[in-house]
Amino acid sequence: MKRKLFVPIIITLVTILVVGVAFYGVQRYVADRNFDTIDHALKSVIDLQASAVYNGYFAWTGLYDLIMEGKLAEANELAQDAKESFPLIDSLEIGQGIPPEENFVITLDGELLRIEYPIRNDDETKTAPNTFAVTVIQAQNLLDIVSPHEFRIDTVHGRKTIYGIPVSPSVPFFSLWNIAFMALLTSLIVWFILQHYFRKSDFFLDTRGLESIIYLFEQTEKVSASHSRNVAIFALFVGKKLGFKGKRLKNLYVAALLHDIGKIGVSTSIVTKTGKLDSKEFAQMKQHPVISARILRSFKEFEHLSNIVLHHHEREDGSGYPDGLKGKEIPLESKIIAVVDVFEALVGERPYRNPIHPSSAFEKMKQMPLDQRIVNVLIEHYGELGTFKPPRWVLSYSPWMFAS
Repeated sequence: MKRKLFVPIIITLVTILVVGVAFYGVQRYVADRNFDTIDHALKSVIDLQASAVYNGYFAWTGLYDLIMEGKLAEANELAQDAKESFPLIDSLEIGQGIPPEENFVITLDGELLRIEYPIRNDDETKTAPNTFAVTVIQAQNLLDIVSPHEFRIDTVHGRKTIYGIPVSPSVPFFSLWNIAFMALLTSLIVWFILQHYFRKSDFFLDTRGLESIIYLFEQTEKVSASHSRNVAIFALFVGKKLGFKGKRLKNLYVAALLHDIGKIGVSTSIVTKTGKLDSKEFAQMKQHPVISARILRSFKEFEHLSNIVLHHHEREDGSGYPDGLKGKEIPLESKIIAVVDVFEALVGERPYRNPIHPSSAFEKMKQMPLDQRIVNVLIEHYGELGTFKPPRWVLSYSPWMFAS
């Protein structure tokens, strides 16, 4: 009798121990993978913002000229506009000192990130001597954008990221007592937990930085960011109808998602203006594809998409910008984004005008110097858009519905 009772107890205890150790190992493994993801996302967001601030404000002849004329106070006042465009920036100051040789240099000071910039002219051939700009970002605010409620600053036990920010999970590992209790709920629950952790999408982990970039863009200009998400879904829909598959389809989607990212380097007052832009304002707005391409080229994982976003405002007759390309000179992916970009602008909600019906939009587009083969594909298959299900790797999808 004692033996019959003893054996099940031993087996149960051994099972609990093995499952407990395995569960703890899974937690450790997931924490390590999540840390690598957060590390990549932090680097992407920090580098993106630093690159955008440099290109938009500190590679600017207007600011450079003020520095060279000794008007430091006026230069400081002019540069403060960056704080409105980039909500993560706590403070910005232009002062005396040796400027960095690189476009920006990032250092950690306690829980603050300091990013130093040289001040140059538009074509970056001249650098203001003995002057540099510095922006300060609260590391915890940055962490909250990249991974809300998942990680916290921990200067005592935290593991350091690539820029030295010490972070720890906000929620600690389960205690051994909790692990033992969960192990007793049957092996089915254990199997479910393992499936939950090991069947995560690799694409999600690899593109966490991309989602953080889009989130940062949304904080700067919500209408443009919403437009970009819709354009990305439309581009995906049209791309599939044109036979795009695999990596080429993913590249089209990501390029469409980031095609307007350069607007964070254009003055907020111009991007959000409800009336018609004057010639100077339009000239600055026309720079956003160039800035988008420049930003993407600064990221190894996105640089191959820079040509696509650079040419999404080109037109078949050469009337587009920035290079006035015609017909076959324009990449096919850029043509697709051009078509769906115009379509979304016509049928999408805007604070300064009402959307038009898709059928009216199609009539207007037939008269535009767009690739009419792509326009016809969109018209022919538009009725299927309401039931279109994007691939599982599409993270930014929000169901889009139009009245038929």
